[in-house]
Amino acid sequence: MEQQDRIMDGDLQTLGLQSILKMLALSEKTGNLYVTSGPETLSISLRKGQIVGLHEDGVPQPDILGMLCLLNKLDPPRAQHTREFSRGDMHLSLAFLVEYGWMTAAEMQRRLEFLVTQSISHALRWVNGRFAFHRQVISMESKLQPLEVDSVLLEALRQADEWEEVLSEGMTNLTLTTVARWLPEISKDVRSLGLSQECIDVLCLANGELTLQAVALALMMPEARVARLMARLLELNLIEVVDTALETELQGDLSNIIIKCQYLLAQQRQSASPEQHLLGLITTLAECINGLLVHHGTYGRSLRGRGKIPQMEIARYLERRFAPQLQALSQQQFSILETATFQYGRLDCNDILHLNKVVKGEQLEAFYWEAVQGLVAFLRMVFTELLRDEVGNSHTGRQLNVAWRIFLSEIDHEVQQYQIYRAHRNAQMHRSQNPGSASLGVVQNWQQPQENKGDSWSPETRRRSI
Repeated sequence: MEQQDRIMDGDLQTLGLQSILKMLALSEKTGNLYVTSGPETLSISLRKGQIVGLHEDGVPQPDILGMLCLLNKLDPPRAQHTREFSRGDMHLSLAFLVEYGWMTAAEMQRRLEFLVTQSISHALRWVNGRFAFHRQVISMESKLQPLEVDSVLLEALRQADEWEEVLSEGMTNLTLTTVARWLPEISKDVRSLGLSQECIDVLCLANGELTLQAVALALMMPEARVARLMARLLELNLIEVVDTALETELQGDLSNIIIKCQYLLAQQRQSASPEQHLLGLITTLAECINGLLVHHGTYGRSLRGRGKIPQMEIARYLERRFAPQLQALSQQQFSILETATFQYGRLDCNDILHLNKVVKGEQLEAFYWEAVQGLVAFLRMVFTELLRDEVGNSHTGRQLNVAWRIFLSEIDHEVQQYQIYRAHRNAQMHRSQNPGSASLGVVQNWQQPQENKGDSWSPETRRRSI
């Protein structure tokens, strides 16, 4: 950019943005105004003193298409088609929607006007920074119809004043970057609460990813108004404010547990016999379950913000939450789990791990195999409940779910390897007993792998043996 094109620059403390824009409008200047404060830069394009374009650097562009989908103003297939064309450019996205008749030109203009007003309202609050105006430089692509500076400033100042009122009312926990999400369990019928349409719209957008600023843009509603609606939803226990620092810590802790369990799983693959292989899987699954329980004892929703909690209280909380699920599994499918108990908030599988002292051969292998299946089912239950409670349906939750599914696929592979071994062994035994029906023997034993001599023992007999 040529130095001679710069006809005005200075410090925001000397001359504020409001005065700068008024001067440029009165003199009907054409060019670009650049205002910088810290990492943020606001570029405003003017033509004959009117605003014809605006761009913000250092601020991520909101996903306007996703927000329109949440508000049922756009369906996902059309949103995806638009996203592929625009590649994240909001102005292109809006123009594309108008081109295909999925949005009116009038709505696009209103949205672009609101974006300009919102951005200038933020910049009016900047105290430290610099500005520079370069004449005759307009290259910004925009479908925005020219806007009068005075009308934009009037609305931007009103929004800035309303935000200051919000802060003075004590809502300091809500900022422009606040992210809210639905609470995991909402027992109330939202329709019976008498919420306004505005409140319902804010609730629809509280998905754990969108900032307060983005919600305001989607609804074309002043940020102060969105903050008050969020405060109302918080009072009704319909949403919560996401603690990003806590979630980063939580995500790191869960990731470490998964990595540790993957290492244990890799170690037990060196087992020399089927019994050792199954025993290694049982040990790994128990370690993983207990790792998750320890984690939840720190990050469980009802335990947060209460300071240092006695370990016995944490243990009772964990047992109340997960022991009924273990009991249900033992009663419905895997009776071997009746020998697993909770001790001080941890799963104690010692009776299963020491079965080899009282049971041998095929019976031992059958018990081990049932224990593996039961613990895999319980592990899935624990993680699902833990994730739902701690982060809900959020971006963090989806990221952790991906990592979890990868780990579970490794466990499933180990289980399948044993199933293949078991099917081949049963097929060989069947051939030796019935040479003419080998194929049928493979199918029967694969579908019913637990039908062998050891399974004739009742749960009571197993408990006495252990």
